Amino acid sequence: MLETELLKGPCTSIEIARLFSMHHRTLSRHLAREGVTFQQVVDEIRFALARDLLANTDMALDQISVVLRYSEPSAFTRAFHRWSGQSPSAWRASHARRRKLPRRRAIPRRPLPGSSS
Repeated sequence: MLETELLKGPCTSIEIARLFSMHHRTLSRHLAREGVTFQQVVDEIRFALARDLLANTDMALDQISVVLRYSEPSAFTRAFHRWSGQSPSAWRASHARRRKLPRRRAIPRRPLPGSSS
């Protein structure tokens, strides 16, 4: 649910708690019991989305930063470096799935009737 809400627009723990019909403090307590904060969960989801977009699309980094709701591309780059230890472009270069085009089979050409080849 959080992934969808992040892609739709900015979301807060208050908004997410409301979607689960609970008070945001109750949500915080449940997360604390699991040993995480709301922001940690948001960061994990943003990191997963960023990896997917980097590996499976040709979107520019500034477009990815907009999709993930960063104020500017440099904020996205800093966050991604914090999460992965490398820049988004370096990560993309080493993890992008190579899009392979199907190999064309050579079709033997037969001479046309009446031609001298």
